[in-house]
Amino acid sequence: MTASFGASSGQASAPSPCRIAFSHAFSELLVVQSVRAHADRRAREVGGVALIHGTTQNGDLAHQLAELSAWIDAGVEAIVAMPIDGAALQPLMARAQAKGIRVLSYAFPLEGSDGEVGFDAVLSGRQCGAAAAAFIGEQFPHGGAKALVGALAAAPLFAPRWLEPISAIEAAGGQIVALGDGATVEIGRRQTEEALREHPDLAIVIGINDEFAVGAAQAFEAAGKDPSLSFVCGQDGAPEGLREINRGLHYKGSAAILFDQLGAAIVDQSLHAIAGQPASIRIPSEYVSLADPDRLNQLLSAFGSLGG
Repeated sequence: MTASFGASSGQASAPSPCRIAFSHAFSELLVVQSVRAHADRRAREVGGVALIHGTTQNGDLAHQLAELSAWIDAGVEAIVAMPIDGAALQPLMARAQAKGIRVLSYAFPLEGSDGEVGFDAVLSGRQCGAAAAAFIGEQFPHGGAKALVGALAAAPLFAPRWLEPISAIEAAGGQIVALGDGATVEIGRRQTEEALREHPDLAIVIGINDEFAVGAAQAFEAAGKDPSLSFVCGQDGAPEGLREINRGLHYKGSAAILFDQLGAAIVDQSLHAIAGQPASIRIPSEYVSLADPDRLNQLLSAFGSLGG
């Protein structure tokens, strides 16, 4: 039995029910729940699609490999996976493809895959870097602005998210005084508090994601810093980040990914790959701030419709 699906860039067909498994390297993050919610919504719209969500956390490669192996043994129709380690995934991908299972990468390319559901980490980093540089030009025209930039050692493929802001801040006359490591609110708050103890005049924090940046904004607020002389920026456009932007305090903006498109693409591109059609898409980010409150509220309302 087959079912036809009206996907975003053409028609696709696959066995019904069609099982699509999604492995994110950091499934504990709230932003991943938003992506999943949009993917689930798209699966319901299409009909005949069963989504299976993985449980890999904190970039745990061993867990992800076991997760993918189990899905291959179960004979799902497609797997969408964030490649924690592309080389380590190659044997599993070959085993899956030998069984007729389509394998797509998520977030980053994976050599030999059947497609990609991606977003642009370079663009995201550049958008945050440009906004930070503009802040330095306005508030620190003679230089001296001190910055903490969040990184994530467990996900080196995300490096443009911290390397691009570092380059932009330094080019604008700012000074990187600390490099963070982590992607949760708690880590962002703790590492910003640590940086503030050594550098009370810390003015800028760029988060690897919105959750780290939310923690940084909390630390700035607890320290009583002047919001007009501080700049916190996140990446992803997660609801908790957008809500902080809307407060008009330390959190100035986020390089937002359009999660409705990203979640839908997990389903649509998988169905294209199953049907033997081209199955690659890259969703751009857009910088969101109070400079465009209508757009900010539009994105917040979209999360509200999902219970975000």
